[in-house]
Amino acid sequence: MSIGNLIRAGAVALAASTLVAGAASAQQTVLRLSHTTAETMEQGSHSWAVIFKEMVEGQTGGDIEVRILGANAAGAEREQIEKAQAGINQITLNSEILMPSFFPQARVLGIPFLFKSDAVAWEVLDGPFGQQFAQAWRDATGLRMLGIFNAGFRSFFNSDHPVHSPADLAGLKIRTGENDAHIAMVRELSGSPVPISWSEVYTSLQQGVVDGMENPPGLAYAMKFHEHLKYLTLDRHLFSIHAAMINEATYQSLSDDQKAIVNEAAKTATLVARATVLLDERHALGDLEEAGIEIYDPTPAEYAQFRELGRPAVEAMVRAEIGDDWVDALMAAIAEAEAAVGQP
Repeated sequence: MSIGNLIRAGAVALAASTLVAGAASAQQTVLRLSHTTAETMEQGSHSWAVIFKEMVEGQTGGDIEVRILGANAAGAEREQIEKAQAGINQITLNSEILMPSFFPQARVLGIPFLFKSDAVAWEVLDGPFGQQFAQAWRDATGLRMLGIFNAGFRSFFNSDHPVHSPADLAGLKIRTGENDAHIAMVRELSGSPVPISWSEVYTSLQQGVVDGMENPPGLAYAMKFHEHLKYLTLDRHLFSIHAAMINEATYQSLSDDQKAIVNEAAKTATLVARATVLLDERHALGDLEEAGIEIYDPTPAEYAQFRELGRPAVEAMVRAEIGDDWVDALMAAIAEAEAAVGQP
């Protein structure tokens, strides 16, 4: 039986019993929190987890214990989401890449070149559109979003040659996540997309299964992916969104005071994670350069080529798959956000 079937078979029982720690401390609530990135405070996911743990444990006097399972210790991305749905683990921090597998409308977040800056993204994701998305996600999956942060803007890395324009991606096998929009984007930009699970990226680069990948510089450096790469092109095609999600049955089992503590800890942890990513992105470029990575920042004309090739076809595909409502709502929210925060 597959992990998915096992999880679904035991979901109800597990969700009901998830918070009992053990005979030694029958009253203690245990929240097992999984994430996918390196366990360093330079990573948004881990900084979120650590701040959340310290605040929740401190403010509940130890009545709630948070156990962090970082760096894919709880399995690959899909498995971590499924385990959180079942209540095997109660909280997971995961990217938007696999969200469409659980909620098809999440494909809207995979449209490339959406956000011109972090400020625009947060205006959208913290506003009415983000709230609507979080509610729809919860209804579809049973996972409540505690906070949305990011891993930075995704850009292209490769081990073969400099990439200054989409034409330079021709012939390169580029790792993508298991997301149709990401796959279509790489194809439209002349590359050859190869969807590979996050937990297998390092070995795929090491063994030459792929020639490159698209990831935020800070995340790539922390995961040591740069050890098998030579070139980075800062085309910033996707804003890599990460969400902290808690099993809804688990959340509802908490007392009102505990819910308030969890909510406040999540709010603070989200702000810390966002700031961590901003600082790490800037520091990582220097680290990558020192490690021998050749970094190229496209000119405005070159950037326009990436956007004009990568955006329209993917947006059309997403509209065909999920309809116009979610796409139109997102585009309207972006237009309002750009007007509110000004041009970057």
